[in-house]
Amino acid sequence: MSAAPLPSLPRGFRGDAVTDPHHLLGWAGASGPFWRPPGAVLRPSDTGDVALILPWARNHGLALVPRGAGTGMPGGNVGHDVVLDLSALRSVSEPIDPTEGAVRVGAGTVGAEVRRTVQAAGLDLPALPSSAPWATVGGMVACNAAGARSLRYGSIRDWVDALTVVLTDGSVRTLHRGGGHSEDPWRRVWTRLETALPNPLPWPAVRKNSSGYALDRAITSGDALDLVVGSEGTLGVVTEAVVKAEPPPAHRAVILLGVPDRAELPSRVALLRDDPLVLACEYFGRRLVELGDLAGDPRLEGLHAGDGLLLVELGGPPVEVESRVRALSRAPSGGAVSAMDPEGMEALWETRHAANPVLGRALAQGRRSTQFIEDCVVPPTRVHDFLTGLDHILDEHRTQAVVFGHVGDGNLHVNPLVDLTRSGWREEVRAILEDTVELVAGLGGTLAGEHGDGRLRTPYLHRFFDPDVIHAFGTVKAILDPAGILNPGVIVPVPGMDPLEGLGDAPAFASGTQGPEGVR
Repeated sequence: MSAAPLPSLPRGFRGDAVTDPHHLLGWAGASGPFWRPPGAVLRPSDTGDVALILPWARNHGLALVPRGAGTGMPGGNVGHDVVLDLSALRSVSEPIDPTEGAVRVGAGTVGAEVRRTVQAAGLDLPALPSSAPWATVGGMVACNAAGARSLRYGSIRDWVDALTVVLTDGSVRTLHRGGGHSEDPWRRVWTRLETALPNPLPWPAVRKNSSGYALDRAITSGDALDLVVGSEGTLGVVTEAVVKAEPPPAHRAVILLGVPDRAELPSRVALLRDDPLVLACEYFGRRLVELGDLAGDPRLEGLHAGDGLLLVELGGPPVEVESRVRALSRAPSGGAVSAMDPEGMEALWETRHAANPVLGRALAQGRRSTQFIEDCVVPPTRVHDFLTGLDHILDEHRTQAVVFGHVGDGNLHVNPLVDLTRSGWREEVRAILEDTVELVAGLGGTLAGEHGDGRLRTPYLHRFFDPDVIHAFGTVKAILDPAGILNPGVIVPVPGMDPLEGLGDAPAFASGTQGPEGVR
């Protein structure tokens, strides 16, 4: 859609509209490498405004791209249509209970603001991702986000008790955990799914997944809420959420372990994954250690990190945590460094961000961190196979990458450092992406563990889901968004779409100033 005068906005709309082509560029990019200037931007002020805009857009044949803070990477928050900027929907209620409760949060509220509110009541939101200082709750719900502690706490879906959702007819629905699907249009969705899906449901056998519609969870729970979480604004627009909070562990500790041989990762991670005290199990790959010049870092003294580092966070009763730290420190061949004080734990966690100067140096050499793989998940037993296969792909295409992530769940982030000085680098990116898709599919994984499909991964979903499941995705979309106005090309593809459209097209892409950089 080109920038053009919008039809008259619906009477009673209290938000504002942006149509000036120059100003629209502020919504053309996001944290990922994609650049797609919108035709217009609408900024509703509340749920009532959203309820006016959706039927208005449907009646005028205008597609909408819901957007929060723009921290999503796979292109689901940028598009050439009308961006629906929900950042003004900011509100946080007080926790319901001082020991265990929930907060009612506007979709545009930044995660860190919610965390501060619940921490003031002695509670925590352990499922928040590391992008919480920037990302909005609506965006987290849209892609079923998760963070470093997903091994213990799961994804945002597990912490959502209720959602306020606006459907394309303008109706406002409140969906509750345990509320089922007795009302239309949800009842029609379940009726179709019950006849269309095979039993048992074929589904990737992974611990984390934010790819496709969560039919596995929705069919099991019977809750319409589970279908909306992770739907990336394609079925309805979430304007408010009730999110659970809980008291943090009584005591925590962080231990950093050297990984002399990553072939040991599956067996080492298997022991940690079943440990009830383990909150997080993170891997920092060999290239991150090498390119980040971490060998001389005083935090890593005594560690043998030839194949990377393993960070483990523990939480629970003080005596049990201290005992487990001692046991883990005795066992590994790669050495161990631990901390139980807040400053020491934060220093070890900061190892995760060692890639930031790496990315800066790479940019100075003509390379750019380009998140077009980013978020793969494989069964934890296949992590070594994934890393080995990835090395082959990158070597073949003469490309390096920073690899890190939530190895306890088999969810690894890959940030290729693309050489922008080489001619044909976009074709090279496409080849790396398609080779990685083949690798991950062959290992029984998915392309998105916590960031959603966006427009980048949607064209490849047929490689990961059974044809009946792919057909069911389209059926769900057709029932809840019959005019196809909500985020077209996300989860359900549109004909002729190119997953890499807009890659690197931002004017400042080569300088590294377009989109937040670094490891999250």
